[in-house]
Amino acid sequence: MAVFTDDEDKGELSSGGFDDDIRGWINLFIEQKSADRVSKKTKKSYEDALESFHMFVEKHAKDNTMHNIGARFVNRFLIDYQSHLAQLKLNQEKSKITDEIKLKNYRRVIKQSSKKHLGKNDALFEILPEFENSLSHRLTVLKMFLKFISESNSDDVDYVQYFHKFTTIKKTEKYTPYLTTDEYDSLVDFIQEWHKTYDKGTEEEAVRNALLILLYLLTGARSEEVVDIKLKDISYHKEYGKKSYYVVRIMHGKGGKIREVAVEAEHIEFHINYLKNRLPSNDYYISSIYDKDGNVINKPYHPDSIRKFANFVMKKKEIDKTGLHTFRRGFATRKVISEKMDIAKASKILGNSINVLERYYLKHTAVMDID
Repeated sequence: MAVFTDDEDKGELSSGGFDDDIRGWINLFIEQKSADRVSKKTKKSYEDALESFHMFVEKHAKDNTMHNIGARFVNRFLIDYQSHLAQLKLNQEKSKITDEIKLKNYRRVIKQSSKKHLGKNDALFEILPEFENSLSHRLTVLKMFLKFISESNSDDVDYVQYFHKFTTIKKTEKYTPYLTTDEYDSLVDFIQEWHKTYDKGTEEEAVRNALLILLYLLTGARSEEVVDIKLKDISYHKEYGKKSYYVVRIMHGKGGKIREVAVEAEHIEFHINYLKNRLPSNDYYISSIYDKDGNVINKPYHPDSIRKFANFVMKKKEIDKTGLHTFRRGFATRKVISEKMDIAKASKILGNSINVLERYYLKHTAVMDID
């Protein structure tokens, strides 16, 4: 495995067996990502992706070394991993799969893994649409990992030079649900009054849940970001002759960055004032949970729980869509398409690049306001 001394910032590329070397570099890579303060969810996704690569390395450790990692080795890993996924599908769902075409597809990509040549550097292999995301994620993480090794090894071995020979995964465009302008507006109006009409849970839970949903809708924040907001992260502002508003400080997003989003006070003022009277201090999470006796516990509500409530609310409003990310897309739609907000400003509010915003959040531009 890689070895570093206290006064070195680079380590030996190899100091043992191939599988031990890879395991050592994986540990160093994950340590670096922890130091970079990536979220636990992101860190876990890196660990899972690299664990599957390490398993592939273990199978081929006898005949390879760190110097054998090139385009063909990486492409073969992806071919092997897709075959693994297809085999799992067959093993788990064979009795349930009635679509003969689907069964043939699984068998075909499994058989594909035994072929010796699949185009130059084995880059021209078939990828089934349902496995695109999984393979794409592993390829992305693997590139990050190999770039890290290239920059950190004292042998000056550069894996980045092979990246252009890796297979290209072109994702099939898939429909992603979003809130139309009418749905977005109706949800905001409905949830603002939820504390008056709630039919499940306590009043404290009704106010808390309503505020969380409103913040998802009105800030476009991610699921884990909203539940991590504390009362002290929301401050009241009023400019002379203008509407009052709250500035919501959103933390713990991707990359550990902080951004601020303004929300008109009329939408959340009742809820904020309620929590100010109910929570012991400003250091409490606005999503704090309550025990069976009604005592508040300074622990954030789990995103899965608020996701269920979001789905419940959409069902109440007869909106046949699910998921908190539907709110995030609805926010992007509302701001950029309906309110004509500059896309650069919207990207800062959402904490995404302009490219990601255009690709994943504004795909339906021409039909958003028609639906």
